[in-house]
Amino acid sequence: MSDFDDILVGAIDLHRHGFPEITRDFRTPLADADDIALCRDAGMTAVVLKSHTWPTMGRAILLEQLVQGIRVVGSVTLNPIAGGMRPEVVELAARQGAGVVYLPTVGAHNDVERGGISHTIETQLGHFDAHSLPSTTVLDDEGRLTGELNAVLDVIDEHRLMVYSGHLAPHEVLAIARDGRLADRFVFSHPDSHSIGADDATIVEIARLGGFIEICALGTYPRIGRITPAGLARIVGLVGAERCVLTTDYFFDWCPPSSIMLADLARDLAAEGISRAELDLMLRRNPSHLLANTLTTPIPAPEEETP
Repeated sequence: MSDFDDILVGAIDLHRHGFPEITRDFRTPLADADDIALCRDAGMTAVVLKSHTWPTMGRAILLEQLVQGIRVVGSVTLNPIAGGMRPEVVELAARQGAGVVYLPTVGAHNDVERGGISHTIETQLGHFDAHSLPSTTVLDDEGRLTGELNAVLDVIDEHRLMVYSGHLAPHEVLAIARDGRLADRFVFSHPDSHSIGADDATIVEIARLGGFIEICALGTYPRIGRITPAGLARIVGLVGAERCVLTTDYFFDWCPPSSIMLADLARDLAAEGISRAELDLMLRRNPSHLLANTLTTPIPAPEEETP
């Protein structure tokens, strides 16, 4: 056995897309059940099923029943097309078993301005115009968190959900971190990505305030090419492995299986000097901490009818 044959034992992927995401022509390389079975067989504990478009709780329940031996966590992204930044959307998601709330991506003003995933969806759908949707920002004119966001955070607190920053702008994410109520339950989404573009000072400050920094495999592949493993290792060095999580952002048809993406990311970071103990923090301990409330609450199976 090589030093990395067991690298995914106990690992959790907090950011994994499924199929269908945008359209049926916009595919992942494997069916969800087949890919998640590979994650289980690699020893992983859980995956979070994310979608930019629809809540994933129902799919997560079915996949968990189909692929036994691994937790499949449902989520909701608070985009206008999925209900938006509304407390009842979060409550419905929580009561249906969601473990993660992603703040707006497609609907974030920042994403629309930077031509992020909103632009990708425009290329796939003839009737989608990102600039015609309500454009979400979480700060008012004086730089304070909006009442809309605070109402959502109240429900998130009630259900002890973990939160991803979505595609909000770095200064918005920093304002949420400064508010403090999400400390140790909050992940800054791929700050190196084209849709975010955070600087070092912002990344460091968000981590200092209790946020976790996402170190994402997708950006290292040549088809994206936004950052190298060395660049990701540098970010880990800035904030410390105790404030980072490793994820895949498994999404496109050219991606390897998500378990391969996660294992390759770990190997690449090790080659850049990241220790096995640091990898353990980012693959297992930190994600487990973030999902602690969800992982200890089983998704109920449907009740059987009495003959």
